[in-house]
Amino acid sequence: MLGPKRFYDLLFEVSNEVRHSILLHLQKEPMRITDITKELDINNPEARRHVSRLSEIELIQRDVEGFYHITPYGETCILLFQEFIFLSSNSEYFKTHTLSKIPTGLVKKIGELTDYKKLNDALDFIRHTEILFKDSKEYVLLLVDKFPVNYLSTIVEIIERGIELKIIEPKERTFNPDIEILTSEETQALSRTRQTPLVEQRMLDEVKMHLILSDNQCVIAFPASDGQFDYLGFTSSSESSLKWCRELFQYHWEISEERGRTPYVRELKRMSLHEEVERTDNIVVVGREIPELDAQAVQDAVDRYDEVILSGSFNLGTSTVVVSKSVIIKGEGRDDDIPLTKVYKSGWTYPFFSQSGTSHQNRVFLVDGEGIDVKIENIHFTDFEYMCIEGRNGYNLTIKNNRITLETGLGRGKTTPTGNQVIGIMQYGGFPGGVQITGNYLDFTRSYGPLARSARANDRSEDPNYRPDLTKHYSYLGFGIDIFYACGKVLIENNVVRNINARGIVAADNTESANIQIKNNTIISEIYGSYYSVPSFAGYGIKATSGWHVGPAPHIEISDNTIRCDKVNYCGIGLTGPELGPEGADKLIDGIVNSNSIHLENGSIGIFTESLDGYQITDNTISGEMYYGIGIFPGIDKKRTELGSFENIIKDNNFENIKIKDPDKYIKILFDDRRYAGSKAGSTTAHVWLNSNTKENTVTVFSNETVIDEGIDNQITKQDE
Repeated sequence: MLGPKRFYDLLFEVSNEVRHSILLHLQKEPMRITDITKELDINNPEARRHVSRLSEIELIQRDVEGFYHITPYGETCILLFQEFIFLSSNSEYFKTHTLSKIPTGLVKKIGELTDYKKLNDALDFIRHTEILFKDSKEYVLLLVDKFPVNYLSTIVEIIERGIELKIIEPKERTFNPDIEILTSEETQALSRTRQTPLVEQRMLDEVKMHLILSDNQCVIAFPASDGQFDYLGFTSSSESSLKWCRELFQYHWEISEERGRTPYVRELKRMSLHEEVERTDNIVVVGREIPELDAQAVQDAVDRYDEVILSGSFNLGTSTVVVSKSVIIKGEGRDDDIPLTKVYKSGWTYPFFSQSGTSHQNRVFLVDGEGIDVKIENIHFTDFEYMCIEGRNGYNLTIKNNRITLETGLGRGKTTPTGNQVIGIMQYGGFPGGVQITGNYLDFTRSYGPLARSARANDRSEDPNYRPDLTKHYSYLGFGIDIFYACGKVLIENNVVRNINARGIVAADNTESANIQIKNNTIISEIYGSYYSVPSFAGYGIKATSGWHVGPAPHIEISDNTIRCDKVNYCGIGLTGPELGPEGADKLIDGIVNSNSIHLENGSIGIFTESLDGYQITDNTISGEMYYGIGIFPGIDKKRTELGSFENIIKDNNFENIKIKDPDKYIKILFDDRRYAGSKAGSTTAHVWLNSNTKENTVTVFSNETVIDEGIDNQITKQDE
C-alpha cells in the first residue's frame, strides 16, 4: 500500500520541528547549507541530515549551485498543513466547539484565518464587534442566531453613514426580535432597519455559527458542541481571513430564503460583496405614507443606488431628500398622463415666520453635489410648504414629466418681508453640463378652500388699484420655474404652468456662458396676482432679467410660448435690465422673443422691456385688453446713462385682436418717478411705446396701430394692412 505509506512518511518527516522550519524558510527563498545552519542555529551535520530526509521524500531538491529549493509538492503540503496548524494551535477551543456545520470545502481552507486574535470571553467579543461596526466603511454582513438588538443604536448610526447591511437570521427569530424588551424609541429604530433599502435580510431554518464581517474586519464564533453559542471566537483583519469569511457568508446567503417581503422594498438588484466590483444598481421603493420611514427610505435609496424607482405614495413629513450623487429618481407608471407615484410633505404650521431660506427642510428634493448628473421624472408632488425641487450644484440636471400641484398656495411658503414664497422648480447655481426642465405640469391653486375664502372675504381682485397685503397672507407669492446663476445651456420646454401668481417662469442673474431657451410652454393664470416686487404688475407670465449679476448677461430665447392671464393687471413677458443692480451689471443683449401668443383678459402690458440692446421681438401675437402691446421703458439713472434700450428690432407682431385701453388713473401707477421718469406723453396709451431713454430701435407696425416714440433716432415704419 504505497499511498498510505507515503502519507505516513510525510507526516513523520514534517512532524519534526526543525524540518518543518526548513520547509517554511525555503518557501520564502532558496538557501545553501550554511544559510540553513545560521538561520536555524544548528550545526552543519545536523542541517545536512535534515535536508537529506526532506530530499528523500521529495519535499525539497538541490540545484547545481548548492541551493536547496522547495518543490511544488512541498509547496502544496505546506499549504494544506495550514489547516492543521490552525486547529492544533487552538486545540483547547476546538475540544468544545465544532466545525461540523460548516461546508467541507471551507473547513479544508480554515487555515486562511491568519493573524487572528483569540476572543476568550463574551465581553471581548462584544467590544470587537462594536469596533467592527464603527470602523466599517462599505458594508457589514451578519450571520447571527438572533437580531443583534444590543447593537441597535450602532446599526442605526452606520445606516446614517450609508453603510450597507446584510443580515441572515433564523426563521423563528426574524419577525419578533425581542420586541417586548424594547423602548418605543428602539422599536422605531428597529422599524427603520426593517424598511431601509440599505438593509437586506434573509432567513435560514437554523443558523449554525456567528459571523460579523465588514470590509476591514471579521469577528467569528463557532457553536459549542451542544449547538449553543458562548460568543468565544476569533477576530482578524488579514485579507485571507476576510476572504474566507466572505465565502462563508456568501454560501449561507445563497442557500437562505428572502425574508417575507415588506411593503417597503419590493425589488432589489443585489450587490457584490467584493469592493472592486463596480456598483450599478437600481431599486424600487414602495411608499408607506409614514414620514419617519418614507423619508429615510428614499434618502437611503438615492444615497446608495444609481436608479431609484418610487412606487405608491410617500409622506416625507418635514424632511428633505438631499441628492448628493449621480442618480435617476423616477415614478412608476402613468394614468391619464398623470404620474401614479405621489410624494408630499406634511407637519408644518401656518404661518412660517421661523423658516430660513437656506434650510434644507423647506424642499422636497434638493440636488447638491459636485459634478453629479441627476434626473427626476414622472412623479406627482401633491403638497409641500415652500419649494418642491431645487437644483443647487451639479453637472447635469433633468426635471422631466413631473406634476407639481397644490390645492392652494395660501397657507404655506417661506416667509419673507414681502410675503410667503412658494416655488415649484428652482435651479439656483451652476450646472455646466446643462439643465433640462421639460414636460412638467405645475398648478398652485387648484381650489381656494376655506383659508383663501377667509383671507379674501372682501374680494377686490377686479379693482385695478387694489394691492393685497402680503404680510397678512391675503395672497402668496407663486413662482413656477426659476433659473438663477446658470452657467450652461438651460432648456425650459413643453411645460404647463397654471395659477402661478407672481412669475410663471423666471430667468435671472445668469452668467454670460449660459444659453437659456424658454420654448413651447403654456402659462395660464386664472387667479388674482400677487403684485410682488413691482407694484404696477399683478404678475408676469415669463420674466427674464440680468438683475444683480455683475458682468455680461447670457443669451436668452423666449419663443413659441402660450401665455394667458385672466385677471387684472398681468404682464405677459417682462425683460428687465440691471437698473436696480450694482455697477458692473450689464443689460440683456442680443436675445430673441419670437412667435409667442399672449392673451391678457384685463391686463397691463403684453411685452414689457427695460434696459436691453439688440433684441429681436418679432412675430408675437398679443390679444385681449391692455394699456400697451409692447413697451420699451428703460429707467433713467443719472449715474449710468448707458442703461437705455438700444438697437432692438420690433416687427411683424400681431396686434389684430388687441384692445388698447383708454388712459385711467391706474396707469399713473405704471409711471412712477423712480422707474419711468421723463415720459413726455404722460398717460397716453398705445400699441408700442418707446420712452425717452431709447435709441436707434427699429419698429414696424401696421398703419392703424399707434406708436409713441420719445427716444432718439428710433426708426418707425408703418405698413399697410
